[in-house]
Amino acid sequence: MKELAIHTIHRRLAEAAYMHMNHTTGRIKVENIPIRLLELLLQQNYMLIRQYDELHELSMVAYTAGDMDWLHNICEAIEFLKDETLTKKGE
Repeated sequence: MKELAIHTIHRRLAEAAYMHMNHTTGRIKVENIPIRLLELLLQQNYMLIRQYDELHELSMVAYTAGDMDWLHNICEAIEFLKDETLTKKGE
C-alpha cells in the first residue's frame, strides 16, 4: 500500500477546520475561522496547484516536442515541488 502524503497547507486547513468544528454534529463553523488565515491558506494552495499545473502542461509540450532532456528537467522540478512541500503521514 502506498503511503499517503499530505501537503502542509492541507494539513493546516484541516487543523483550522478541526479547531472550529462542532464535534457533536461534525459541522465546521467556517464563520469562526479567522478570514486572514483562510485567505492565506487558500492563496498558498492556489500557488501550489498553479505551479504543479504549469509544470504538468510544460511536460506535455516537452513530450510532444520529443525533447527528453527538457522533459526530464520538468519532471525533476515536479518531484522537487512534491518533495519540498509534502509531509508524510504521521509527521
